[in-house]
Amino acid sequence: MSDSSTTDGSAPRAPFAPWDRRELPGRFTVDETAKRVGHYKWIEMRIFELMGGWVATVPELDVKLRLGTHCYHHAFHAELWHKRLPELREMNPERLTLPPNPEMEAFVEALGAPEGPDKTIEKLVGMYRVLLPRLIAAYTFHRNNTSTITDSPTIRSIGFCLQDDLAEWQEGEMILQSLLVDEATVQRAAARQAEMEQLITAAGGVVGEDSIGSFELDEG
Repeated sequence: MSDSSTTDGSAPRAPFAPWDRRELPGRFTVDETAKRVGHYKWIEMRIFELMGGWVATVPELDVKLRLGTHCYHHAFHAELWHKRLPELREMNPERLTLPPNPEMEAFVEALGAPEGPDKTIEKLVGMYRVLLPRLIAAYTFHRNNTSTITDSPTIRSIGFCLQDDLAEWQEGEMILQSLLVDEATVQRAAARQAEMEQLITAAGGVVGEDSIGSFELDEG
């Protein structure tokens, strides 16, 4: 026997269908989301500028071609976040476009420091072995902890960014491996990675201490 209350209006309809079990609350408030998005826009702009500058200085043609493609990905990402900011806060987006802390500014400055044509390994290590993995982690954490209902536009933008960043990470790593041909180049890469990891760790990640959340000790 069917339940007539589902058709005669005597009982409220369930908010979601049985196959749709989304949850309304997310981890981030509107202000917290706006703050993170401002940090995303800032770092994406910095990546675009750095990669674009490197195209003119690296001597390897295959590296030039990949950097040229990748830098415009990040210009697109910065534009995505620029358009998202007014939807989150009724204010000038430029006021939220800033680094999370001075330590992250120091990291980006160090990332762009190797300028010579003989520093391709140092450039690629900082970008593809340190910054991009951290950015991917921050985006993934945000996507996994926000509301799929109220924050779906942000989730969609993160999806575009992750699609590009994951492909870049793979391509950058393959190019980098092709440049590590002996003990000296391997040592250069290792030293550069250690240097850059220390700097970004001091910053707490690309959006600060809450880049990928925090673990709470189990006192039980």
